[in-house]
Amino acid sequence: MIKNSYLAIAENDLAYLEAVLGTGNQFYNQLAVQCQQVAEKYLKGYLDKILVDEDITDLLRKHNMKRIAAKLNEICPDLKLDTIGLAYLTDFYFDARYPGDDFYTVSKEEFDKCAAIMYDTVEKLKAHFE
Repeated sequence: MIKNSYLAIAENDLAYLEAVLGTGNQFYNQLAVQCQQVAEKYLKGYLDKILVDEDITDLLRKHNMKRIAAKLNEICPDLKLDTIGLAYLTDFYFDARYPGDDFYTVSKEEFDKCAAIMYDTVEKLKAHFE
């Protein structure tokens, strides 16, 4: 059973992504979206964990990982989260999921970049806060 927290859901999402990758799945749009979701939930989870006395509702309700990472970098300058990479990854939340002018088909190389950004983010957060 998954606990009701950003970090628990992020860990579950990451385990799911890795299980799907283990099957050889090549649905790169969905995989890129899953990378975005994992990174976003880890960022929100750690932000929520350390800023218990500050109103961060706006950051938690939106999907702007660059802003969340910038806030975490402001609090912990040695964290050095890649805000540019996270801005790139944020775009996949909508562009790889919904039809329209901005719809995008994700290549393997782009998915690999998404995964690298996600793992970099997760590893830095875990190393700093755990």
